[in-house]
Amino acid sequence: MTAFTQTDIPANVDTLEKLFVWAGTALHALNFDQTAIEGVGNPVRVAQSQVFFIDNTNENRLMLRGSLEIENNFTYSGEKIWTHVRPLNQADLPSEFLAA
Repeated sequence: MTAFTQTDIPANVDTLEKLFVWAGTALHALNFDQTAIEGVGNPVRVAQSQVFFIDNTNENRLMLRGSLEIENNFTYSGEKIWTHVRPLNQADLPSEFLAA
């Protein structure tokens, strides 16, 4: 689990989209080599981020992917799904993600 406080989030992270990118890229930085088995086949990284240039629209797109384990009883508890996410690690939030 990488703990943070609301004051760690930079002030310019002021939309859900920016928060998604902030959290997704932090998880990618912290768990770069960690993999999970999601089905038959090879392991995949649990957190990924990559910028792609899309030729036909002439724009850059950031794609984020996360594979987070959740507790087996997530459907029965009546709680929000995010309360059942299992931690990926026990690392501190990297300094480059902290509010200045």
